[in-house]
Amino acid sequence: MAESDAQGLSPSFREQIYRRNFLFFLTDGILFTVAMSVIGSTTVIPDFVRRLTDSEILVGLSGSLFEISWMLPQLFIARYIIRFARKKWWFAGPNIPVRFVILIFAVITVRLGKDQPEAILLAFFICYGIAGVGDGVVAVPWADLSGTSLDARWRARVFGFQSAGTGLIMLSIAPLLAPILSGTEFPNNYALLFGISGMLFVLSIIPVLFVHELPGGKAVEKIPALSEFLPDLGQVLRADEPFRAILITRMLTSLFVMAGPFYIGFATVSLGLSSEVAVPTLLAMQTIGSVSGALAYAWLGAHNNLLYIRLALGGGALLPISALLAGMVGPLPLYLGFLISGLAVSNLGISLQNWVVTYATADRRPIYVGLFNTISAVTSLAAPIIGGTIAQNLGYRPLFAVSLVMALSALFVTLRFLRNTGMVSLYAQ
Repeated sequence: MAESDAQGLSPSFREQIYRRNFLFFLTDGILFTVAMSVIGSTTVIPDFVRRLTDSEILVGLSGSLFEISWMLPQLFIARYIIRFARKKWWFAGPNIPVRFVILIFAVITVRLGKDQPEAILLAFFICYGIAGVGDGVVAVPWADLSGTSLDARWRARVFGFQSAGTGLIMLSIAPLLAPILSGTEFPNNYALLFGISGMLFVLSIIPVLFVHELPGGKAVEKIPALSEFLPDLGQVLRADEPFRAILITRMLTSLFVMAGPFYIGFATVSLGLSSEVAVPTLLAMQTIGSVSGALAYAWLGAHNNLLYIRLALGGGALLPISALLAGMVGPLPLYLGFLISGLAVSNLGISLQNWVVTYATADRRPIYVGLFNTISAVTSLAAPIIGGTIAQNLGYRPLFAVSLVMALSALFVTLRFLRNTGMVSLYAQ
């Protein structure tokens, strides 16, 4: 479809395209998110890595590695793809090999066996990192595709129903985790979870192939030279206060969630729960909360995305509080904290990304998304080192206290410096 044709589409026909695209984006999102949830970054993965190493820094890095790897390449990709008006195949093409990596790691784990924990650990960090980098390569074209081929209402519904659907599926899967973890010898028990996740990743390749892409920003004639590109990025950061504020919020959020991989360690080490009890129970509580939170975002995100961000940060602050209380009275507050965390934080990252996608103009969207995620990666890279160092030298409770301060600081920034904007960019105007 030519761009002129798309610009002349009637509202009713555009709505039909949005509805159709909604189903494909939603199917892709559910498959991908369930795959990620089966090997949860705050439950399964840190517990798996803890069985391979005593380093709290590596345990902390394991929970953040995918996000860090996902963010790092995006600014480079954004600089390159602005040459192209259509971004669909920049997502769909590289997505094909990327989605096989976790399945390959499952096979590697079985082949290596329990007598080679160092080799399994190395293979995990390599494969999980490659999967994250690969998903980061396709993240900017995906964001641009979702920004042009869905409007803000349908995009928020995709994110909300994606999380709700994922939650319902995970509720049915969670009771199976304990038998898998206890009934099969390590590391084959975890390899089975990685294998299930890997197969879902492979299936997620299919739906976006059928998305009807609408044109977005105009293509530029050539890739801008770094001597032009880097000062342009600096000007964005200097001149665009709302974007700067959402970026600071994202960075503080990374420091807030740095405690995520350590809650399971706190439950098993400090509270004395077994992995077979702690992992499925905490995952189930988080999932139950995420279903309700996702349905709330499907409605609230379409009406007031910024309000959702503020509520999510306020609710998320209750998780470190619950962990601190659990240290005094037992695991019940931690269970409730994971429930509230799922309710509040399950769509926090998505809502921040959605704010940027909606805020930026079509021509500037790849640059804004790439800049947002790549700069955020710096904090995400430092977060597991900071979190692991605090946990290893001072203990879990000081780490949870720092996490609480970061959540409240992020909330303050959104209250003081952010407003609802619609599709405008102060710098781009």
